[in-house]
Amino acid sequence: MTKQRGILLGGVLLLAAAIVWWAQRNDETAGAEDASQHRDVPVIIYVVDTLRADRLGLYGYAQSTSARIDALASDSVVFEQAYAPAPWTTPSVASLITSTFVCEHQMTQRKTLAPELKTVAERLKTVGFDTGAFIANPLAGGLTDLNRGYVDYRLREDLDEAARLADVTGFLDRAADNPFLLYLHTMEPHEPHTTPDRFIARFGQFSTDQLTAYHDAMLRYYGYRHADWKVGKPLGTNDYTAEQDAAMGYFVKLGNAVDLVYDAAVLHASANLGNIVGMLKERGLWDEAIFIFLSDHGEELGEHGGWFHGQSLYEELARVPLVVHFPGGEFGGRRIAAPVSLVDLMPTVFDYLGRPELCQGCRGTSLLPLLGARVQSPPPEPDILGMRFNRVNYYRPWKESRGDLNVLLRQDRWKGIWNAELESLELYDLNSDPGELSDAIAGQPQLAQSMRQRAETWLNNCRDRATQPGEVEEIDAETEERLRALGYFN
Repeated sequence: MTKQRGILLGGVLLLAAAIVWWAQRNDETAGAEDASQHRDVPVIIYVVDTLRADRLGLYGYAQSTSARIDALASDSVVFEQAYAPAPWTTPSVASLITSTFVCEHQMTQRKTLAPELKTVAERLKTVGFDTGAFIANPLAGGLTDLNRGYVDYRLREDLDEAARLADVTGFLDRAADNPFLLYLHTMEPHEPHTTPDRFIARFGQFSTDQLTAYHDAMLRYYGYRHADWKVGKPLGTNDYTAEQDAAMGYFVKLGNAVDLVYDAAVLHASANLGNIVGMLKERGLWDEAIFIFLSDHGEELGEHGGWFHGQSLYEELARVPLVVHFPGGEFGGRRIAAPVSLVDLMPTVFDYLGRPELCQGCRGTSLLPLLGARVQSPPPEPDILGMRFNRVNYYRPWKESRGDLNVLLRQDRWKGIWNAELESLELYDLNSDPGELSDAIAGQPQLAQSMRQRAETWLNNCRDRATQPGEVEEIDAETEERLRALGYFN
């Protein structure tokens, strides 16, 4: 009996050892298989500041503004209804590179990114990616700590395309043997327009004097909106409505000339993007990389009585181009009609790379399921795509009708704008009213209530996660002059 027990015990021990060995081997094999799922391809993000989606041919614009951008559509994915997370640069780019919304990162004027929020560059560096960024807008770079994680970073103070190409060439030469992230941020459609005459001449005549007067009026418009801040008073202490209206009146007088200059700037941006794409193709990188083309926000050109950006969540400001080229042209030619947000891009990249663990704390969701063959069910509740929080650019009529805090929602064809401080909702049917001219809230009480509840709950939850950004302590004279020329810090 004892001998049988000994044999049995020995057999059990051998079996246990075999199970442990098999489990360890299985874990090692699984780890090897998991590692093999990583697709550490180059990631290139190309941002054209202030570019409206509806001024590109691939989104239906009739003018010939964007041939080289449009050419991307044939072997890329075009998102037809992509939304900026915020209607001006700093909060929008902060959302893009951290996959968080403004109510969490709190990046408004003169703020720096909270250290606990990790950028896409910081996250990719942890798994061996080289990183580089060449940026023309100070508010999207080192001034606001949005350059964190880049090994090679340079602020380009001008629109010198030759210098940009040299920057990119140098980075690619250095990073050629490693997976890399390259972030490019250009400014062609942003004020002040420095579009070469050869592009303007394609659309008509616009004199230098007109352009100068237009720019001066823009500075007055922004200057009055910043006036209280400049003298250390709380925003809104003084009412400059009359002066602001006079400045905006000049833009109206210019009429089609403003459109002409903007279209010429878009053509300039398209040409510059084409040069970068051409370089990538020459180096054999185009078919290896994820290439993401987008804008951080659009531009008001008189719609809803507004000019420039930052002051609303209407389509001219909130809807942006988004075109994604995957390696080898995978998914090429597809057009995705579902509304999406730029906060979804970081999760999409990490999902494609096979590294979803890098997206801890991301508020967006991967867009890859939208590219699959299966039919996607519509969201069960309104989707939050962006928001506006801005007390700097004060204009009394908009303060009274919109407030400073607004949330953008979409459900099917419906778009809602929740004006949180006023507790009011605007509701538009984008199929029948793409210009958002007729508030349809009276005829949709149930949908309106659903959007109100969704916006309020979401905003409260987001505020609970709010970080504490730092303050921009000092701005050197050169940067301040650059920002003043762009309409900031007047």
